[in-house]
Amino acid sequence: MLDFFRNCPQYLANGMANGCLYILVAMGFNIIYTSTGIINFAQGEFSMFGGLFAYALAVSAGLPIPLAAVLAVLATAAIGGAMERVMIYPLRRAGVLTAIIATIGASIFFKSLGRVFWPSEAYKVPEFTPGTFRLPGATVSRQFLWVVGLTVTCVVLLYFFFNRTKAGRAMRACSVNRQAATLVGINVSRMSLYSFILAAALGGAAGLISSPYASYGMGLEMGVKGFTASVVGGLGNTFGAVVGGLVLGLLEELIPGFLTVVLGVSTGYKGAVAAVLLIVVLLFRPQGLLGRGMVEKV
Repeated sequence: MLDFFRNCPQYLANGMANGCLYILVAMGFNIIYTSTGIINFAQGEFSMFGGLFAYALAVSAGLPIPLAAVLAVLATAAIGGAMERVMIYPLRRAGVLTAIIATIGASIFFKSLGRVFWPSEAYKVPEFTPGTFRLPGATVSRQFLWVVGLTVTCVVLLYFFFNRTKAGRAMRACSVNRQAATLVGINVSRMSLYSFILAAALGGAAGLISSPYASYGMGLEMGVKGFTASVVGGLGNTFGAVVGGLVLGLLEELIPGFLTVVLGVSTGYKGAVAAVLLIVVLLFRPQGLLGRGMVEKV
């Protein structure tokens, strides 16, 4: 037990880094859900594009890393916008379930597309700042600072966007009542487009800073973890994603650490933490930690 507590600072640092990535993906899920009522199961593939575009631009094309990162996010955002116009907009009268199924098809298509252009199992994505540094009881990479800094920046910018801009307030109105928003002159279709562009940009940002490696298969894991974080925090609560992402990231490190160091159990159970957490939340608090229960009159 003493060894576990001695390793806790390292677990906390790793968990915070992973949690920040889940926050970015989860916010993408929530933004689209609140604006359209759709759960976008292609959100993880936006992270895949962010990482692979960063590799292509920084390594293959030889662009400076900051420029490559910006272009990778913009290219991913463009894919999100194109997906909404080509796939979601034509299905606007077909029902939410049909659109959700379409996003599953988009996820499969995007992964296949990534495999065609980037067929290797993994590509080395340059770190923004190579090297490591020490914290009390832990050693982390300098990329950790970029992960945390970018996540905090995105959360702050989203707060100002939703509370201080006309488009942000219009998207919030759509999340409350889409029909009423239409009646007061809000272009709901345009808000849907904005939500996909914004969610894709967040997913792309998570992908390009997620790790030194990117691959066509990384979208599935990022999507599952991001969706779990959004449900834990409260699906539809954009900033509940912050709580959900941190809870998931920390538990993914602390629980396997405890099982390994104290009980001598294999760390292979780490991948099950997200699934177990999702089931527990759905059973005991389906609205999420920060979500509000809905009362329906019948």
